[in-house]
Amino acid sequence: MKVAYINCLASKKGLLGVEKKVAAQARAVALLGLNMDVFYFGGKCQLQDKRVRLHTQREGFLNRLLSVLHRYSGISRHIDTNQYDLLVLRYSGGDFSLFSSFFRDNAGKIVAEHHTKELPEAYTYETTLPQKAITLLMERFLGPKIIKRCTGLIGVTDEIKEYELDRAGVSIPARTIPNGVLVEDIPFSRHAPYNGEVLNLLFMANSFDSWHGLDRVLAGLLNYSSRKPFLHLKVVGNVSANTLYLASHLHHNIHARVDFPGRLFGPKLEEVFEDTHIAFSSLAVFRNKMKEACTLKTREYTARGLPFVIGHGDPDLEGANEFFLSVTADDSPVNMDEVVAFAERILRAGNVSESMRHYAEIRLDWKIKMQQMWDFLKSLS
Repeated sequence: MKVAYINCLASKKGLLGVEKKVAAQARAVALLGLNMDVFYFGGKCQLQDKRVRLHTQREGFLNRLLSVLHRYSGISRHIDTNQYDLLVLRYSGGDFSLFSSFFRDNAGKIVAEHHTKELPEAYTYETTLPQKAITLLMERFLGPKIIKRCTGLIGVTDEIKEYELDRAGVSIPARTIPNGVLVEDIPFSRHAPYNGEVLNLLFMANSFDSWHGLDRVLAGLLNYSSRKPFLHLKVVGNVSANTLYLASHLHHNIHARVDFPGRLFGPKLEEVFEDTHIAFSSLAVFRNKMKEACTLKTREYTARGLPFVIGHGDPDLEGANEFFLSVTADDSPVNMDEVVAFAERILRAGNVSESMRHYAEIRLDWKIKMQQMWDFLKSLS
């Protein structure tokens, strides 16, 4: 069996987290010796991994328009799909590619991979009203028809898998395969030593969206009134002007501080990790009408041995709540006294970082996930 794993992204921006994910998956495929080629179609891209076959979007209005309305149509121009038994297609939205030769010529061999509930998420996009309306209409009417053209489906959570099958009205073979991390590529940085005086917090993303829930943390810091420990939050990534405005109110709180160093890489990012006690994962995926998620940052924190706070269910973390704090899935400010109590307990627990690293190796590694994908695909061939 020969498989093409096609990551098709519509964004004109670079998606650094997704790019790193695809590179890690390609390396896992190579380590496992699977007969699978990994492709990346998208906008600006920094990928330099020779294991990933890269096709970047051309500049210009017309090419941008085609990438939105016919994002899958160009795949056949770059890939000889006849040489593959199955095509795993990262689904990035419904569009008029439904009527293209790609779906017609590859009938019976396309497996859709879904990472979110696309229709609810589209409502949260920060774009022009006409663009949002077009996206919603295509997703509402063309998305389910594309799923019906597929011979199998992969969801990164049970919730997403069931949602996609239900909205398309199909009962095709489906499997839940959450995101992973290539543990050997992640430094085992552990959490910083804690003395009870200052608690260093970290919230990071490439670019912050509503579903990250950074506003909940800023509101929680504004409410924090305990004298000890002093709370110091670093927000790593691009943030909006509105976020900076919310953070400006913290100047009145003498018990907490927030810094915005922007996007960091390499040694500068590692310095931040080395000083961090507790990290924040996504806290507002409920804004995308989801109860479950399997974010890449959660997996990186686990591999690093860095305890974290999370605001949703994760299929890979069931029964592992000794190293993370789960907060309510709503718009309320994060209760920082609860975060402090969690930190006081977990940071004095001895070998928690070692336990997290081991958990990542046996549950979250991409070699495990890509083998699961391969086994599912074999059942379809």
